[in-house]
Amino acid sequence: MPYLNDVSGVYKIVNVATNKCYVGQSVGIKKRVKEHFRLLRNNKHTNPRLQNSFNKYGENNFTWDVEAECEDSSDIDMIEEAFINGDASFDEPIFFNIANFAKAPMRGKVHTEETKEKIRVSKKISPHVRTEEYLKKLSIGQIKRAFSNPEYVAKIRHIVDNPHMSYAERGRMVGMDTSTVRKVFLRYSNLQGTI
Repeated sequence: MPYLNDVSGVYKIVNVATNKCYVGQSVGIKKRVKEHFRLLRNNKHTNPRLQNSFNKYGENNFTWDVEAECEDSSDIDMIEEAFINGDASFDEPIFFNIANFAKAPMRGKVHTEETKEKIRVSKKISPHVRTEEYLKKLSIGQIKRAFSNPEYVAKIRHIVDNPHMSYAERGRMVGMDTSTVRKVFLRYSNLQGTI
């Protein structure tokens, strides 16, 4: 369980090249930050300031940190609000936030049964229903993207060509966590010796 020890509170994402930051809040910070970076890598983040900076400076120039751990969600709002309106501050100026208020709009809310049904229906008629054909197309696209990056190909090669090493050992060699190495090996092990 990767987020078993996740924390609730306020975090910041910093562009170390410009020394500017984004402040956010979550009841599961590690999971939320991972989602930020996933969207940024895929050029799909909803915050254009953050996305443009990420595209310009690259992931290696971005770090994140937990600023305050909180148990009570009302404290989270209050602390984030203090950073956004200037009552509290980081060493880095807050530049990437678009909203000038701190509130997670869906926290504590539950969809009505009517809304849930609408969501179910929309998923059924979506052109991206998870058919076998769609999943195969998706898989091919992911493999093409992975193999277009020579650095990533070298990592895959090391992982699949060294099955005598533990996942942890291979992870240390290529800079990946054990879980990711295991997934990469299981996905590409059929290519052993051919990459």
